[in-house]
Order: sequence, then C-alpha cells, then structure tokens
Amino acid sequence: MKTERFSLECKDLQKSFDIVRYGEAGRPVVVFPEGNSSFVSWHDAGMIDGLSSLIDSGEVQLFCVDSADDLGWYARHAFLDYRLENIEAYLAFVTKQLVPFVTKTAAAEAPVALGAGMGALNATLAVLRDPGSFSGLLALSGTYDARRFTDCDLDDAWKLVSPVDMAGAIKPRSAAATALRALPMAFVCGQEPSEAGIDTQRALDGALAEKGINATFEYWGYDVSHAWHWWLEETRQMLPAVLKVGGLEERKLTADLSYAKVEAEHAREVLADEKEGLASARDALKVAVADVATTAERVEKELSVVEKCRLVEKDMCEKAAELWAERDRVAGLLAEAEAKAREAQDRADAASRARADAEWVAGEAKAAAEHAVQNKAAAEGAVADHEAAVEAAKDVRETAATALDAVKAAVEAERAAAEKAIAEAKRVAKPVVKKAAKKAAKKAVKAGAKAAVATKAAKAGTKAAKAAAKPAAKKAAKPAAKKAGAKAAAGAKTAAKAVVATKAATTVAKKAAKPAAKQAAKKAGASAPKRKK
Repeated sequence: MKTERFSLECKDLQKSFDIVRYGEAGRPVVVFPEGNSSFVSWHDAGMIDGLSSLIDSGEVQLFCVDSADDLGWYARHAFLDYRLENIEAYLAFVTKQLVPFVTKTAAAEAPVALGAGMGALNATLAVLRDPGSFSGLLALSGTYDARRFTDCDLDDAWKLVSPVDMAGAIKPRSAAATALRALPMAFVCGQEPSEAGIDTQRALDGALAEKGINATFEYWGYDVSHAWHWWLEETRQMLPAVLKVGGLEERKLTADLSYAKVEAEHAREVLADEKEGLASARDALKVAVADVATTAERVEKELSVVEKCRLVEKDMCEKAAELWAERDRVAGLLAEAEAKAREAQDRADAASRARADAEWVAGEAKAAAEHAVQNKAAAEGAVADHEAAVEAAKDVRETAATALDAVKAAVEAERAAAEKAIAEAKRVAKPVVKKAAKKAAKKAVKAGAKAAVATKAAKAGTKAAKAAAKPAAKKAAKPAAKKAGAKAAAGAKTAAKAVVATKAATTVAKKAAKPAAKQAAKKAGASAPKRKK
C-alpha cells in the first residue's frame, strides 16, 4: 500500500493540517478523524488495515486529514463565538483548500466524504454546505444537532453548523436541494445504548425526507455499539454501495428487508421476553392470591392481638400515669431537700472560709510575736553593749583629762622658765645676746603654740569620747569609743612633744646667753673699781 504525507497551512486558524494518502488509484475519499482530532486516528484504530482490500484493489484512495475539533466542538469551556469562528474557519478550509488539493492530487472526480463519530458530523456539514464539491457521503454514528455541544438554544449563526437545522432550512426547489438529491448519502447507526446520537439521526432522517431528499438511513441491530469494530464493518458494507452508481438503491431493498428481519427478530425477542414476563406475572398472581387469603387470616389474628394489646396498653397507661404522679410528688420532695442541703452546704462553706481566715490572722499574729521577741533580745544586747561603751568612754575621758592637766602644768612651768631666762638674758646680755634671746624666745613661742594645739586636740578627744558614749548600735559604739581613745592618746602624745620642744628651746636660749653673760660680766668687772681688801 502506497502512503504519502502532506501538509496544508490554514491562515484563518494559523495552523498546519497534516494529510496522509493511502493508495494511489480509485475514488478519492476524504476521511475526517474521530476522538483525538488527528489524521492518524483511523490508522491507529485499525481501519486502514481493515479496508486494505479496497485500497489495494484500486477501488479507493483514502485522504485522512486533521480536524480543528479541539478548537471548536470539544472546547466546551471557551466562548461560543470563539468556538463557532473556529468551526467556520475549518469548514472553509475543507471547501477552499482540502477538496481542491485532493481532487488535484488524485487526478479524479470529486471525493466522497467519510467519517465516524465526530468525523461523521464534520463530513455531513461539509457536504450540506457545498454538495457540489463532493460525490457522496458516508456518516457513521454521528450526532447531528449542535445543541448537544452548546447545551443551550442556538442562534442563527450556530444553526448554520447544525445539520438538523440546516436540513430543515433547505428550500425544496433550491440548487442545494437538487444537488443533494443527486448525491449518494448514507447514514448508519447502531441501536445499542452507547449510540447517544441515534435520536439526532432520526431527526435528520425526517428533516431530509420532508424536503424530498431520499438519503439512506440504516439502523443496525440492538447489539451494534459506538465502537471502531462496528464502524469497520459498516464501512466495508456501505462504502462500496456509495461508490457504485445505484448501489444505495440496490442495498436499500436488501437493507429494508434486513432491517425488517432485524426488527421482526427483535420483536420476537421482545415478545418472548414479554411472554416469559407474563408467565412470571401469572405465577406471581397465583402466589399473590394465595398470599391474600393467608394474609386475611393473619390480619384477623393480628387484629385480635391488637385488641389485647390495646387493653394492656390502656391498663399500663393508667398505671404509668399513677406512677408519674408519684414520681412528681417525690421529685418535689427531693427538690425541697436538695434546696435545704444546698443552703446548709453554703453555710458550711462560709464557716470553712471564716476558719481559714482566722487561721491566717493567727499565723500572722504568731509571726509578729516571734519577731517582737527577736527585737527585744536584740535591744537588750544593744543596751548592754552601749552601757559597756559608756563605761569605756568615761575611763578614756578621765585619762584624757589627767593628761590635759599634766600638759597644762608642764607648759606653764616651761613658759615661766623661758620668760625668766629671757628676762635674765636681757638684763645681762648686750645686743648680740639680745638677738640670740629673741631667736630663742620665738622658738619658745612656737613651742607654746604647738602645746596649745595639743591641748585643743585633747579637748576634742574628750568631746568625741562623750559623743561615743551616747546610745548607739552595738557595732557602732565600740569603734567610736576606740576612736575617741585614740584621739585622746594622740592629743596627749602631741602635748608631750610640745613640752619637750619647749625644754629644748629653753636650753638653747640658756646656752646662747651664757657666753654673752660671761663676756658682759668680764667687761663689767674691768670697768668697775676694784674693792679694797
């Protein structure tokens, strides 16, 4: 089998359509795809191999082409205008580009349009819109009402792509009607439930018949389904009849007979089924009649049981009413007891809270008492410490007072001795001695000043000791007493140093005055008249 592949560009759809040619002689047949919209659908389904005898014998050459169903019929979620525009563009491509290409390539007469399923719809639309471009039509298991694809009523534009509506709009005396009457057209469909478009085929059958267009419509058996293996068998039988002049008319005689036989067989099967059903129904009726008698007796028995039950029910209802009344009385007593119990419980809860509060207050008082005892012990210790500090401060004060008196006496004694030495020196010494005496006197004055400072420090120590003896914390009393004693001792030490300095100044003055006194004495002796012995 010779195979060739071609491609045609559709500018309106901006898409390339692939075409495969099977065979090289015979009537050209344009095959529209089913399912995946691809030119390989018939090949993949085994249709090409199944029709190889017709192709190899040169009776036909098939041109399988792509479709744009994915942009139109199958694009259910797209806008209707968009889908319609693509359907129109594809049909225009078929008429203006595909058919001329097939006719030229095959070098033969106009092609036959062939399709199954969705392909049957496209093939039918192509022929109805331009019957002059085709020499026949074979449509298998198609759906010919566009409403099935839009789920809504059709406007005028959509009716132009709906075969049922197109057929209804054909004018009987128009050129289109004349051309369609001259074409061999066959529509085939099975009657198994999967053939969902069978009602649209019947509608198209009626619409064309009203216009005087006698196309062939065959309705195969009730076991013939919407499947490839049935389409292969239908094509094997129907395509030769479409290709042969008068073939459909010849087949119609046998087809009508076959159809009548199928319907008669179906009627016999239906009759047999109905007879079987009637027999079953009669048997069921007999059983039902027997059941009626049996159930009537049972009804009587059950009614007597019902009466007994009614009496028992009445008795039980009366007893139940009495018990419910007793229950209400007991419930009232129970409610009253519950209210009293709740009141008692509330009092018990209040007493528990009061006890808890009293325990908390007692605990707080106990803690306060323990704290007071601790404070008392601490105060007693502080008093004892302060009393000891006072006694120590008294001793320090007495010591400081004694030291002060001693320093004062020493200072006064030294001051008197210094003044006496200075007076003596002034009296006997000359100006040289006077100068030395002044110097010694200055040193003595300075020593007296230091002694006065020491006296002042001793007084400050005594004052600090008294201040330290005042009430204070235990830890502060002892360091204060020690500090006061230290200051008093330092004052006494300073006073002693002042006494030593005063003695040293007096000694220096005496030493400086002796040479001057001796020299003055010598001069006085030399100038004075000697006593006579």
